[in-house]
Amino acid sequence: MYKKLLFPLLALILAGCASTTNTLNVQPKIELPQQDPSLTGITVSINGADQRADQALAKVNRDGQLVTLTPSRDLRFLLQEVLEKQMTTRGYMVGPNGAVDLQIVVNNLYADVTQGSVRYSITTKADVSIIATAKNGNKQVKNYRQAYSVEGAFSATNAKITNAVNATLGDVISDMAQDTSVNSFIKQNAR
Repeated sequence: MYKKLLFPLLALILAGCASTTNTLNVQPKIELPQQDPSLTGITVSINGADQRADQALAKVNRDGQLVTLTPSRDLRFLLQEVLEKQMTTRGYMVGPNGAVDLQIVVNNLYADVTQGSVRYSITTKADVSIIATAKNGNKQVKNYRQAYSVEGAFSATNAKITNAVNATLGDVISDMAQDTSVNSFIKQNAR
């Protein structure tokens, strides 16, 4: 009887440890742009893509083992949701067969973590593109890049790495909200 209880309990504990130590809770701050009162009924379609060669957000040496940290959410869907919120806030309608197709592409998002016995360093880089393609054939590619660095005492915990990733991604999202070049391209090419 103890074996029947012990093995499932042990498996549950091990599964819990594995899921909590290797996943970063990616939830960047989402900044929304100002509404554009000149927009009248323009529909855009939005999709996302992840072009990163490796799906890891960071690789950290912990107790002599290389631990791969992955995001809690699919980044292409996360950024697609962000872009949809930003475009609807501006005043666009989002749906299929839009006047302009927008694709948000994750080119790079990675935290380079180094740690010694008493100090750590985290350098996070993000590179995201918005590709706007109008029905008339015109195309625009807008890149958003950010970097973030932090150093501290002792070890780089998952929480510290998560904070660095969220700060970098939040800066990219803020740049997207403040940038008006995609909005201008859509207005010029939607008719």
